[in-house]
Amino acid sequence: MTPRLFWACLKQAIRRDLQFRSQTAINAFSSVGDLILGVVPVLILTDAGGTTWSGPLAVAVVGLFGISTGLMDCFVRPNLAKMHSYVRQGDLDLILIRPVNAQLFSGLRWMEPAELGRVLSGAAMVAVGLHLADARPDAALAVQAVAWAVIGFAGFSLLWANLAYSAFWFESAEPVNDIAAQVREAGKYPISYFTGTARLILITLAPAGLVAAVPVETLTGTATSLLLAIPALAAGLVLTKLHWHLASRRYSSASS
Repeated sequence: MTPRLFWACLKQAIRRDLQFRSQTAINAFSSVGDLILGVVPVLILTDAGGTTWSGPLAVAVVGLFGISTGLMDCFVRPNLAKMHSYVRQGDLDLILIRPVNAQLFSGLRWMEPAELGRVLSGAAMVAVGLHLADARPDAALAVQAVAWAVIGFAGFSLLWANLAYSAFWFESAEPVNDIAAQVREAGKYPISYFTGTARLILITLAPAGLVAAVPVETLTGTATSLLLAIPALAAGLVLTKLHWHLASRRYSSASS
């Protein structure tokens, strides 16, 4: 998808939201409210003890989680949630006949700008949390934290995409979107709240822990090397591309 086409899709999404202003406002306030209420269980676990995390840092994790999921729910989730209907109802025909990269277009065509309200509230929570925790990261740590957040965002989006592609292989794959959303919720908790296999999964196969917890740890001075993460993300991109190629070959168009 070219930048021009992406911008055209974004403008169309904004115009669509402006046609239903009340519903858009309700969706925006609802997403912000969900984020704020999401702090409560995190703070309860923090107060329960057993970890070295403070309440303010936990708030920063939830805030960064809100930024990442707000962007994901605006640009990624709406498209992957439609993958099931694309395949089962033959709507993928309308994408395949276009002179664009079908995989990118099917993954970025639909957008929900109202979800971006969570990005602003999340940024405010990160600022307040770091201030209360008296954390003053330098520029190098900030860049490394952003890199981890981007890797976590991209990695989990790729995981979600591969789950959505299961629509090509199975009769009913719609529930995988609910599964992905539930797994993602683990990302709003500091990674030290998990132990053993759960922690390993959340930083590798289902990298919800990289979305917010690891970046905040980096901001506090607990640096983690990016040497393995970047090649792993590149491998994920290649495997996702291969999965699309193999899965789309099984697609039977509506006209066939």
